[in-house]
Amino acid sequence: YPLTLECKVVSWKDGILVGEVVNMSADECILTDGKVDLGKLQPIVFDAAALTYRALGEVVGQAWGSGKKFQE
Repeated sequence: YPLTLECKVVSWKDGILVGEVVNMSADECILTDGKVDLGKLQPIVFDAAALTYRALGEVVGQAWGSGKKFQE
């Protein structure tokens, strides 16, 4: 696995599991400047509403900057 997260259970109530990441291991092949690069990792997520798996896509904006045009 190119990315492994070690977690511990924080709570489990009404079928909702909450965990805390306590360790992470990443292969060099998915790193850019020492950070996990999602473009290289190409993660897949589960869409519970549609009961499908989706690949995370391209970058569509930058945090804290892209939304400023909507504040006016």
